[in-house]
Amino acid sequence: MLRLFLPALLACLPLTAPVRAETVTLTPPAAKTPGAVSQFMAAQDLFALGRAQNDPLAVLAAARLSARIKATEADRTPEPKAEALPHSHPDATTMFTAAKALAAEDTGVTDLIARSEAEATLLPTRTLLSSTRGIEGAGSQTYTLPFFAGSLAEIGLLGDGKANLDLTVVVGEETLCLNRDPADRALCSFVLPENASVTVTITNRSETAASYSLLTN
Repeated sequence: MLRLFLPALLACLPLTAPVRAETVTLTPPAAKTPGAVSQFMAAQDLFALGRAQNDPLAVLAAARLSARIKATEADRTPEPKAEALPHSHPDATTMFTAAKALAAEDTGVTDLIARSEAEATLLPTRTLLSSTRGIEGAGSQTYTLPFFAGSLAEIGLLGDGKANLDLTVVVGEETLCLNRDPADRALCSFVLPENASVTVTITNRSETAASYSLLTN
């Protein structure tokens, strides 16, 4: 029964998708399949939901999704310059550990978690680039990032939960994404008609200093 339940849970992931920025796509997407950034942020949201509901299987599903993403630190410097910090989001190992703790005395679930963790190293992986920086209260930081034409591009913002952070993505005079939700995470997906550099701005709408990870594929 557990083996049947887990795929069903994974199939429900779109219901727990991260808060998305309002997105304008310049050309039709190159692929309907979400990219590594979408998958990574879905895993983070599902982990938080599973923890909140004390659901070890939801946390396990998040761990399995996260285990299939390889995040590489990228030395990208915003303007104004900001100190590089360790990321605050949980990794797959942390998620598997949390799932075990929630499963407690349920041997069936703990066995499933143990098998899933052992199999995680055999799963195919996708890669993303991550840059974690601190941002002052009421501050903003800007990045200039290159992307190729005709391929799905994803830019994710994942905050530490301390402040309201907004994401804006612009190419030339065109605004691709504008996020002003009262949260600290957003996802922008787009396809460029030609190779170009986009301007990414992170704005802290709170008076409290915070940190964030900027994620790209």
